[in-house]
Order: sequence, then C-alpha cells, then structure tokens
Amino acid sequence: MSNYLDMKKKLYRVTNRIAVFILVVTVLIPLTLYAQSPGNPVSISPGNQQRPVVAADGSGGTIIAWQDRRNGKSEIFVQRMSADGNPMWQSNGLPVCVQDSNFLPAIISDGTGGVIISWSSYRGSSTADIYIQKVSSSGAMLWTTNGVSVCTVVFEQNNISMISDGLGGAILTWQDYRSNNGSADVYAQRVNLLGTILWGSNGTAICNEASSQIGPKMVSDGSAGAFITWADNRAGDYDIYTQRIAAGGAVQWTTNGVATCTMGTDQLQPDVCRDGADGIIITWSDFRSTTDFNIYAQRVGPSGAIVWVVDGVVINNNVAYAQVDPKIVSDELSGAIITWTDYRTGITSDIYAQRISPLGAVQWTATGVIICTAVGDQTVSQLTIDGNNGAYITWEDHRNAGNSDIYAQRIASNSALNWSADGFEICTMANNQGNPAILSNGSLGAIVVWEDFRSGSSFDIYEVGFNTTGIIAVENEVSQIPYEYNLFQNYPNPFNPSTTISFQIPETGNVKISIFDILGRLTDIPLNEVKKAGNYNVVWNALNLPSGVYIYKIEAGSFTDVRKMILIK
Repeated sequence: MSNYLDMKKKLYRVTNRIAVFILVVTVLIPLTLYAQSPGNPVSISPGNQQRPVVAADGSGGTIIAWQDRRNGKSEIFVQRMSADGNPMWQSNGLPVCVQDSNFLPAIISDGTGGVIISWSSYRGSSTADIYIQKVSSSGAMLWTTNGVSVCTVVFEQNNISMISDGLGGAILTWQDYRSNNGSADVYAQRVNLLGTILWGSNGTAICNEASSQIGPKMVSDGSAGAFITWADNRAGDYDIYTQRIAAGGAVQWTTNGVATCTMGTDQLQPDVCRDGADGIIITWSDFRSTTDFNIYAQRVGPSGAIVWVVDGVVINNNVAYAQVDPKIVSDELSGAIITWTDYRTGITSDIYAQRISPLGAVQWTATGVIICTAVGDQTVSQLTIDGNNGAYITWEDHRNAGNSDIYAQRIASNSALNWSADGFEICTMANNQGNPAILSNGSLGAIVVWEDFRSGSSFDIYEVGFNTTGIIAVENEVSQIPYEYNLFQNYPNPFNPSTTISFQIPETGNVKISIFDILGRLTDIPLNEVKKAGNYNVVWNALNLPSGVYIYKIEAGSFTDVRKMILIK
C-alpha cells in the first residue's frame, strides 16, 4: 500500500506540473478549458444593475439581490443561480420591491433554501427607511408586498448589517439619525420567520450616546442574539465599542456599549467574526500612530471582557502609509484571517492579509502576506473561508490601465498562496467590473458575484464559481484523484439545520461517517458505503436534534479523523 500511495503522489505532482503548464498556455490561447471565464449572467436587463449581494441556497447554488434601474427607478431584484451557474427563476430576476428609490440591499440565507433581503428605501421621502422581505426557494415573496417596514421613524436610517437569528428570521443593525442632531446612533431589530417585528416599533437602541456612532457590523452570538460593533465618537475622536443583545432584545453589557479600543485619534471601519468559543474577534483601521492608519484586532469574550492586550494587537507591524478597509473571517480554529487595502508603497494600493491565533499572535509575516501587488490599484477586497482553515480573497483590480477587473487568490492556513502571484483572473472582460462579493460554495470552492459594464451602456450582474485550483467553471474541471486522505471542516459552521461534510480518499474502499454528541453518544451515521477514490460531500440534516456541539468522525481504510461542529437553533 505504501508503494502504491508513493506512486500516486508522484503522479499527482506530475499532473500538477502539467496543469500549471496548461494554465500558462491559456494566457496565449484564449477560450480553452482553463481560460478565465466571462462569467454567468445573473441579470443583463436594460438600465443599471449594481451593488450585488449573495447568499447560499443550501444546494450548492446562490441567491443574489441587487439594486436595479430597468424601469427608470431604483428597485430591488433577486435571482437564484444553480450550482452550475444557470438562472433558476425568471430571466433577469424577480422584483422584490418596485417602489422608487431603494438602495444597498443586504442578504442572508433563511436556512430552508430561501433568503431574507433588507434595504434602505426613500419611497418618495427625503430620508431613507428600512424594509425587509423573505423570498422562498421557488422565488415567492413571502411577506408584505414591497417589504415589511423595519424602521420608518423620522430622519435617515441606513448602513444596514444583517445576520440570521438561527430560527428562520433575521437580526438587523443600522445607523440611525432619529435624534435630529446631525449625528448617527446605532439601533437594531429582530424579525421572526413570519415577518413579525419582535423588538418594538422602529427598533431598540444599541447606542445613542452623544456624537456619532457609525459603521455597525454584526455577528451571531449563537443563541438567537447578536454581537454588534461600531466606530464611536463620544470622546471627540472615533473609538471602537461593542454590545451584545439577547434574543429577546435586551442589551447584555454596559448601556451604550463596552469599549473595545479607545486609543487617541481615530479607530474606524470595524469588522467582526466569531471566535469559535462564544466570543468574537474584531478588526479595524487605526490612526494611533498619528501619521497613517494601521490594522488592529481584539478578541472579546461572551461577557464583554477584553481577551488580548488592551487596545488591540497590531496586524501589519505599523508599516508606512495607510492600511484601510479590513475584512475578517474565522479560520475555524478560534483565530481569524484578515485582509485589507494597503498603501505602503506610497503610490498605489495593494491587497495584503494576516492570520491571528486564538491567543492574539500574528501567524504569518509580521507585516502581512502579499495577496496582490500588481501595477495599478487593488481595492475593495472581500474574503470567505476555504473550508480548510484558509481563505479565498477577491478584489477590484486596476492593473489594466483605464479598466477595473475582478481577481481572486486562495491563501492556505500556513500563508502559502495556492495560485499564481498577484491572483487568478475571475473576469477581465472589456470596460469595468467592480464591487465583488464572495461566498463559499460549501465544497472547498467559492463563488464571486460582481457588477459588470462590459456592454458599454449599463451595469449588469454576473457570477462565476471556481474550485480549489482556481479553475473557472467547475463543471469543466479535469478530475484529479487525491493522493492522501482528508476530512475537512464542515460548512456552514455553526449551522441550522443542515451542513456539508467534505472528505477525500486516494483509493477505493469503505467510508464511514459517524456523528456523536458532546458526551460521545452515537447520534447518526450519514454514510457507510464503498466509495471510489475522489472528493466527496455529505449533507447532514440535524432537524430533530437539539442545539450543541457535535463530533463527526471518518473511518476509511486505516485512516480516521474527527472534527467538531456547532448546531444552533
């Protein structure tokens, strides 16, 4: 067996060299199997379609929402795309809201194959309010026509962040100007699976301190509540504050929030992810040096206590010039991966990334790992998990003078870049492609959605999927037999009620997947059969089980491995 696997490893390396050669050749020979994809059209109707947001449909596909001007006014539309990139609903999408002046949608999965969409809407008013709609897996609008009103109090409400409550509903937070003093506050609201408002008319105050609170971001607390973080000007410059709100709408920590970072000068642009241990990790752009912005991070426990050094850990070792717009995802090992836009050359912006451990130690090069330093500006980076403790990162790229394109890169947990330096071409069609959004496909790959001006007359919406090797259009991929056994982290995690368990085996044999509760009691055996060498996904449904930590185990030949997953209802 040892000799057999050694031979397969050699064959695998040779195959990879051949694949690299093919990828190089495709630069010179377009439209071959491995050429960059023009993308799959989501909506190409007249008028501008912009600001796409994306959620998983639970079947390997996506549901995408955007703001749409096909009818001469700004409406909200939605489309479902299959796992192989084909539209599943009406051509060019379904209307979610046909009232005028609707902007900046947010979207989440509803846990049953549909989505919940929220947006800001003027509806003939001079100030924006917030509305929400639920769309079924078949494209039916399930709540009030043109959306349920979340907040219609006087003056502006905007800058929405939204998460699932884990029970088929949603929790929203936003900037709110109802105080009419020119400054924003932070409010939140929960909507249940029937579209019923749960936390009182027009939301509950998360922070209404004097001066402005801006840019709220939110993540689930795992108990139908949420952690919310924001930039706060109460002390005369912007600091980072955080609050936890319970499922019933009661704030859990100090009134108006707990200080996460209060260093002198400004801390802005916070983003947040869960830490895998009932707390969170927050990142932000920080001007404490007084000469330029740098990236910092802090871990906060479930009771609001600071876990790492006071005022945060520097992520990029204070390199010169500005580092801004950080984005964060969990590394699924209680740490996090952060990406940002970086001006350290003093000339153009690039994309960098860093990983931080559960103890607050940076794991990669002290100043961050280069994701892309191609000529021209690289901006608007977004990231998602890769299912194996690394991340996929996508961005808007201006290396081709006069145009912006979409590129992506995969970075492994050890900081190795899986694709060519400066990224993989997602779309380099004529004119501009911008505002990318990225989502894990649950099978170790990802899907990118963007707004696209290739027509030269208006923006349309396109998407494309890719696999672990960066090859566009997964359905055309040349199959590769793995050279080793692997059990990967389930996705999504936490989940409700179903999740995908992925594994690979290098030879034919019986594969058994077993599920145990935290006490070690056998709960289910979703797979126990002979499988050929290859890569596989098993979808496990825990509809009838209680919330908690579960263990899944693989037994294949002499190989065994276990991982944890969290069910939240």
